[in-house]
Amino acid sequence: MMRRRKFLGMAAAAAIGAAAPATFARPRALRVGVVGGGIVGASIACHLAQSGAQVTVFEKAGPAMGATRNSFAWINAFVADAHYRDLRLSSMAAYRDLDRRLELNIVWGGYLNWAGDEDHAGLVRENAAQLATCPFPALAIGATELAALSPHLTPGPVSAAIYSLIDGHLDPVHVTNRFLGAARAGGAQLRIPCELRELQFRHGHLTAAVTSQGTVPLDRLVIAAGVDTPRLLELCGFRLRLRHAPGILAHSTPLPALTRIIHDGPGNLVFKQMADGRIVGTDASEPPDLPVHEAIRAQPIDFPDEALRTLHGNRILGKLATLLPAVQGASLEWLSLGFRPMPLDDLPVVGALPGVGDVHVAVTHSGVTLAPILGRYVTREVLDEARVEVLDRYRPERFNLWPGGL
Repeated sequence: MMRRRKFLGMAAAAAIGAAAPATFARPRALRVGVVGGGIVGASIACHLAQSGAQVTVFEKAGPAMGATRNSFAWINAFVADAHYRDLRLSSMAAYRDLDRRLELNIVWGGYLNWAGDEDHAGLVRENAAQLATCPFPALAIGATELAALSPHLTPGPVSAAIYSLIDGHLDPVHVTNRFLGAARAGGAQLRIPCELRELQFRHGHLTAAVTSQGTVPLDRLVIAAGVDTPRLLELCGFRLRLRHAPGILAHSTPLPALTRIIHDGPGNLVFKQMADGRIVGTDASEPPDLPVHEAIRAQPIDFPDEALRTLHGNRILGKLATLLPAVQGASLEWLSLGFRPMPLDDLPVVGALPGVGDVHVAVTHSGVTLAPILGRYVTREVLDEARVEVLDRYRPERFNLWPGGL
């Protein structure tokens, strides 16, 4: 209980910090474009609009149609890097405030991780070590405590287990739409479908974006377009490589309420139950290296046919049913195939482009977890032309690929 109170206190402090950043008086509101209607772009647009910017969101397909829609959407701080872990913890605290204010319907159920044999127990202990020095360490538990936390689970042998009580999960499409709704309430305009084609500069400063819907005058631009980010950054002459990272998730038809917890068990089986009753899970972080997956492992394209999609979906649900027997009666509703925007060093890429200070970037694999804090910090840097010190480790210039400014 003490850890939970401390975390809620941290959330309250974050709520104070979430107030609109102080900005200098200007003759007019800054015109800021945000490219990308996923959860990161939507959060940035929300924070910008509520802080007084004149915001236009450019989305080429639809809200949450890319990596966001296909995300497992686990809110967590499990990383070995202490600085990055603390950034994630700050974002989790910010989510607590946003959850109440924007009705995000986040499921704060925690996270269970266990191993069935000693060969894999070390991985569970390594996960626990990632949170060992933070205010909310994962708790080592035994089989009895695991059964009490998740009574519908049949975990098999338990050689090591941990529980993190601060973790949550969400419906990424719903949360993205809530962010965009709040942005619109703050005066933001959404242009969908609308593709960015060119940027116009004068004397080194951004003046407009040329899009499929015409030319839009702008003072600043934030590119938060997931896997499409490198292509868009090339409009400014900046090269950024992302790792190709496909992933699949099986989504069942709705079931009665069984659990609120993220489960991470033997055989790489990871699953959760959405608030609407659907079980969502996977058994691998990427497609197996088989000839049938060759094209997907090389580029962001869909499955070659529906039969392969159904095969994978039913296979995953069958494995999940060994841990959660109630899944045995559920049908596959759909199998998502997503492509995660994964920077080469696994850290976020955030901040103004060197040499083109009017254009900012925000791309990260952990978009769901980091969306609130990136919205807050990017807004501060864009509107106040400030440099948020905590972002210094994540700036784009660390890749040393800048060929020259405009």
